[in-house]
Amino acid sequence: MKTILAISVLIAGWTLDWPANAQSKTGNPYTDSLLTRVAAAAADSAKARLLFQLSDYWSERDSAQSVQFADRSFQYTPKNSFLRGLAHFYRAGAYFSYDVIKSQQDYLSADSLLMHFSSKEALQYRSRIWHNYGALEQRKDNSEAFVDLILSKAIPYAQAAGDQKRVAWNYMDLGAVFMNYKNYTRASEYYDKAIDILNAAGEPSSLLAECYVQRAKSDILQDSLHIAQVALSQAFQILSVDRDSSYLPVYYLVEGMYHSKRKQWKQAIAALDTGEAIAHQLRRTYDEASIAYEKSQVYKQQGLLGEAKHFLEKAYNLQQGYEISNNFRLLLFELAKTEAALGQHDTAFNRLMEYVQVSDSFFMKRTAVAIADQESKYRVAEKEKELLRLQNRNQVQRLILYFGICLFVLVGAFAFYAYRQRKKREAQRLNAIQQHLEIQVAKAQLQGEEKERQRIARDLHDGLGGLLAGIKLNLSVANHDKQQGEHVELEKIIAQVDDSVHELRRIARNMVPEILIRSGLANAIKDLCEVMTTDKMAITCEILNLSEAIPQQQKIEIYRIVQELLTNAAKHSGATEVFLQCSKVQDHVYITIEDNGRGMSQHVDPKKTNGMGLGNIRSRVAYMQGKIDVHSVPKKGVIVNIEINVAEKK
Repeated sequence: MKTILAISVLIAGWTLDWPANAQSKTGNPYTDSLLTRVAAAAADSAKARLLFQLSDYWSERDSAQSVQFADRSFQYTPKNSFLRGLAHFYRAGAYFSYDVIKSQQDYLSADSLLMHFSSKEALQYRSRIWHNYGALEQRKDNSEAFVDLILSKAIPYAQAAGDQKRVAWNYMDLGAVFMNYKNYTRASEYYDKAIDILNAAGEPSSLLAECYVQRAKSDILQDSLHIAQVALSQAFQILSVDRDSSYLPVYYLVEGMYHSKRKQWKQAIAALDTGEAIAHQLRRTYDEASIAYEKSQVYKQQGLLGEAKHFLEKAYNLQQGYEISNNFRLLLFELAKTEAALGQHDTAFNRLMEYVQVSDSFFMKRTAVAIADQESKYRVAEKEKELLRLQNRNQVQRLILYFGICLFVLVGAFAFYAYRQRKKREAQRLNAIQQHLEIQVAKAQLQGEEKERQRIARDLHDGLGGLLAGIKLNLSVANHDKQQGEHVELEKIIAQVDDSVHELRRIARNMVPEILIRSGLANAIKDLCEVMTTDKMAITCEILNLSEAIPQQQKIEIYRIVQELLTNAAKHSGATEVFLQCSKVQDHVYITIEDNGRGMSQHVDPKKTNGMGLGNIRSRVAYMQGKIDVHSVPKKGVIVNIEINVAEKK
């Protein structure tokens, strides 16, 4: 269970302490049948498993009843650790929709009990536990934890249990995470993996339909409409059999996106209306909010800004129950643009202020980099499995070699010598592969970080900066039409907007230093020192023979290292004087920074610590195949020496 459920009221007369032979009829043939079987069952284990089914059934329909059935199951599992673990699992599912803390506590209790069992069923449940626990972390806006738990726990447990369907489910969720961060190529790869697994099973299912729908959405966002149409058709063939499927709202949402891309407005609205009605009936609030947002985009493309604003506000209100900041940022920004286009500048300005408060551009950067890092760890783990298989093969070869020595001394001695040589070469090759993997991971992280800096800077400068500038212009025009007494207040607002524009541009310049591109590395470092010099901290900068023939990417990395060193000194050292020297000798760049600050604690080894930003610096230096030495004495400052290999452009 991973959907967000609605909370329903208790059925009149229902209590937690209903007798064992109670058969409270609900009018539902399925649940009434299960209740009858609970009353008739002789064994406690049978009663517990029937109550699990009832709790699971109501989890997507009435959370209150689901909790009651889960609580009831505990009295039949006092001496059975396995079943008690399942009781915690199903109660966690009952709490899933409305009490994250209780749900996660029950999932952890379930895993602590099931970890002592190695059966297929236990492994399947542990896979589900960590998938659902991660889904709750994602609901708390922690996508990194979700990806980590899927890759490190949910998928390995499902594979160990031989449950390919659950492996496919987890691949599909990974695809959704990558699609949220607009990495549609990677998202499509995971959806295709899931589809291949489910098609190999040979049985159409709602999960397969969900994969096709998400694959279609990825294709639509990449403008591959013909491929998307095929995927939607395959999904509808499955979903049309079950007209009450909880996934129908998402299908109609994506169908609406498809028609919108083709500018088929009537078909788009018709599909979205159908999906909205089903989502409301099933109380799938998140899906209803997503459909409302898509409707706003359809009306916006037609120039119907009033209708667009109405559905944006509806989506915003429906999103209040979910702590996903990226959704709020998107809705607030769209509302601000729409209200500005409607001439509602005061409300547009207020929306922008909300947007600035909710936005955390560095969170977005950390999230994207962390997700890429988790995926890299997963790929490295797969490579390590392959290396382990090679090592096992070497052990077999060793046994054969020893047996040959016993039979043929001379031939065995020659074979042993050959084996030793091959072993040495293989160890060297494996070491080279490992080093290459580490370099590639570091490269991917640093390049991803730099691209994210550039993207965020463009968004701030071109998007929010342009919008604030437009508001300032409109306020300035309105200022001419006001009475003398109103001029002062408007001028104050204009000044505040102007300060906001300057601050946004300062942030954008800091994230992507234009002076590095225009004037070169030496001038960029000098400019950085001047900017960071304050009344409390004087920075002396000395540049020696710093050639501009260094490749651009290496100049960026050197600049980032210097920037991190100066930032550390400003934030953590308490220094009043800082000396920075950058020089180049042949193919080596040397960076030295010295301050008179408080230094590091005597209990900390400066050669091993990664605190105060040194972790980022060490990663960049390692990526550039350099060396770093840190020397510090308490109350006598810190000295950092860095040597970096560079290759000038020919």
